Order: sequence, then structure tokens, then C-alpha cells
Amino acid sequence: MNTPASLDLLDPRLRPLCAAILGATQVPGASVAVVMADKGYHFAYGKRFVDTPDPVTLDTGFNIGSCSKAFVSATLASLVAEGLCAWDDPISRWVPEFQLHDPQITAMATLRDLSANRLGLPGAGLTESGFDPSYPPEHTFERLKHTPAAFPFRSRFGYVNAGHSANAVAAGRITGKGAVATIRERILAPLGMQGSSAGSGTPKDLGERAGWHVVLSGKVVAIDEVFTDQYTGSGGMVVSGRDALQWLRLHLNGGLVDGAQVVPREALLETHLPQAVARPGQDPMSLFYPRAHMAAYALGWAASDFEGHPLVMHSGSDLGVQAQTLLLPKAGIGVAVYANSIGGGPGALASAFTIAATLLGLAPRDWLAYFQSQRPKLAPAEATMPEPLSLPDLAAYVGSYEHPADGPLDVSLTAGRLNAVLRKAYRMNFDLIALGEHRFAMQFSTPEWCGVAADERLEVSFTVEAGRVTRADLPGPFHGRPFLRMDTP
Repeated sequence: MNTPASLDLLDPRLRPLCAAILGATQVPGASVAVVMADKGYHFAYGKRFVDTPDPVTLDTGFNIGSCSKAFVSATLASLVAEGLCAWDDPISRWVPEFQLHDPQITAMATLRDLSANRLGLPGAGLTESGFDPSYPPEHTFERLKHTPAAFPFRSRFGYVNAGHSANAVAAGRITGKGAVATIRERILAPLGMQGSSAGSGTPKDLGERAGWHVVLSGKVVAIDEVFTDQYTGSGGMVVSGRDALQWLRLHLNGGLVDGAQVVPREALLETHLPQAVARPGQDPMSLFYPRAHMAAYALGWAASDFEGHPLVMHSGSDLGVQAQTLLLPKAGIGVAVYANSIGGGPGALASAFTIAATLLGLAPRDWLAYFQSQRPKLAPAEATMPEPLSLPDLAAYVGSYEHPADGPLDVSLTAGRLNAVLRKAYRMNFDLIALGEHRFAMQFSTPEWCGVAADERLEVSFTVEAGRVTRADLPGPFHGRPFLRMDTP
């Protein structure tokens, strides 16, 4: 593709509409890529880092979070088309470390099941949100057996990051070249996506990247980027605006880009087909349009409809980034919005739908207000943080607690205040503010997790048996993980 045109040349309304949304959600910088009728358009918004003047350009790489999943499914589709594997191969053939709670389901689970998010697992604990980046992906796979199923296998959609990471590892083992090298050889290189990479080698591969930011108390704060092989496949792809245009064209054109059939048409389009039933209006709005008539998870994509138009989409986020990709195949429209902050509102989501709705000729609408209205009504964490209760027996909670998958949770008492550290997590330190009845509010000390908890107050509850604290239950991203006390009184 030649150098893309300015977004203004597609429709002069789009750039100011997107800029207003991104500004309102306190995004320092974003890359907006649009394809229509196989022509590319781009809008580089703002700065790469909040504290530097470096502008976002067409070649700035952004971490796209879970929008990475489709890169793995496209890679597998190319391997399937060559007969090197099949979607219905058991994952145990390639990744025997992948162990579920039920050994029979472990034996039955296929590459398709993993890419289709139909394992029946809840998104629980560090096996979902990620261990410290120093751990390899196999560390996660071996610990999934400690997460009981939330609903029957293959019955419906249920988001599980680790399945996509396992499929990335499988692709790398099928070729013998590793996950990132296989994605590069099969997808990135044929598309000329030189501004994209994944995994721990990304800083070496890409020089021009956008930073990560969170919004805390109305202020944009820079945080450290994270590069790891642990969740390659479920997240971690870094993609430039130039490359996003090629990626969109690949999917809109059935795998044919600039005269080259990068992935066979039927093999690629299979990744867009429904596999696991979802519930629009109940499952995440960044995956399934809330007003859709139908919704299902496909293979690394989510399929639904947008005001009568077939829609294939996915969202992405990490501790300091957000992304949204939309495909409207019948209309020949593709949109990718990558942003370098999180916590100020659904800026990428609202921008992407604003573009899509405008190009489809739908009636004007405030899409930011719409998606904000669909979010759970939660009081901000800071507004609800209580004054700590003065309890004489805080020492009773001090000790070492452990979950077999997530590892140790250490609770200590310093200067009359309880502090907890989840040892295998990334920078997860927090104070425990007493609420009474063995409940404590979590007050994080690192900006990464302050950003995660910005929209609601998270609480830890302790269980007391026979006068002794025996268990701690973590909430939120940990979905009720029980940590049993390991030390003796």
C-alpha cells in the first residue's frame, strides 16, 4: 500500500470527532487507521508520551492488548490450510503443559476450543490477569487445573486469555520456530508489517513506540511498558498505524493483499465465523455491540451485528493501553484505534464506532456518551474509600496465605497498618483499610494497579474459624480466589 491519505480526505467530520473523544477521555496519543474500499486513511493524534513532545506518527507502535488474539488465529489458519495441523487437533498434541481442572476435558480441548473461548472457565486469578512478566507461558498453563469450570465445556462464550497464549505456543511448536517468529513469517512479513512485533524482544525490534499511561485523580500518569513472552498470543502485539492498515485489508479482502494471497481465503474467513454463543448487552460491550441481534465469539474475533450490518470486532487493553478493531465486511470498512492510556473512559471504543457509524451514514450520535451509559454504575474508588477503622486485633490477619495457582499472599503489619503483597503478580502491593466484619478495602501503592481499581472499590474478605483467621478472598480481577492460610499460630 502507498502512503495512506489523511482521514480528512475520507470524511472531514471524522478527525475532529475522534479528537474530541480522545481528548475527553484523556488519551495522550492515538493511532487511527481506516480502510474503505481498499483505500487507507490515517490520523495520528497527540503525543507518544505525556511528558515529552514526541508526536504520534504513522509508524508509532502501540500495544494493542487482546486485539493480538486475531494474529494467532490467522497464523493458525495458514497452518491449517497447509495441512500442518487442524483446528480440531487436541491442544495436548502440541502443548501437553496445558492442564484443565477436569482431565477428560483437557484431553478433548482443541485448538478451536481455545481460540473460540469455549472452555467453560471463569476469568480467574493470575492465570487470567497475568503473572509477573518474568514467568514463561507454561507457568500459566500448568496452573489452570486449579480453576474449576464456571459452566459446561463448549456450552457458551467465556473469556480465557491463556487459551490463546497456548495456541500461540502450539503454532511455534508446529513450525519449530517459536510463536513470534511464526507470526512474523506467516503474517507480518508477507504484509510488510515492519513496524510490528510481540513478546520480550519488542524493544529491540521497534524503536518508535507509544508509552503506557493511566488516569489517576484526573491526571494522566506515565507507567512502565511491559514486554513478556508469557501472554504472547492473548496480548502483547505492538502495531503501527501503517501496519494496521495492512492488517485490516487482509481481513476485508479475504487474505488477498496487493496481489498476494497471504492466507487462503476460506481459511482466513473461518476465523470470523461464530463458534461460541454470547449475550449482547451482558457480555463485554467492547466485544459485542450491546444492541446486536446476535453475538458469538469466533476464532480470535467477536461476531455480532451493528444496526443491521454484519460486524467482526475485538477490543484490547493492558495496564496502560486500549485498542479497538472493527470490520464491517459487507461495507468494506475496517477501523483500528490504538490509544496509549486507560482509565479516562472508552476512548478507543467510542472513536471506532463514531467512524463506523459516520461512514455507514447512520444518524449522528454521541457514541462516547452511549458507551459510558452502558458501563456498570460504580462510584469512583477514591470517593468511596473509607476512613480506616481502629481495630485492636489487626495482628490476627498477619500471615502467609496461598492459592495453588496464584501463589503466596503475604500480609504484614507496619505502623498500625496492614499491607499485602501478591508475590507472583506484577507490582501488586496494597494496604488493607479496615471496613469491619473482616472486610478490608484494597488501597494500591503502584500506579499500574491504582489505574485498574480507579472505577470501583475492591475489597478483601477474611474468614475466621474457631477464633483464627484461616482464609483470604480476593475480588475483582481475581474473581473470588480463595487464599488459605499456611502459617501456624
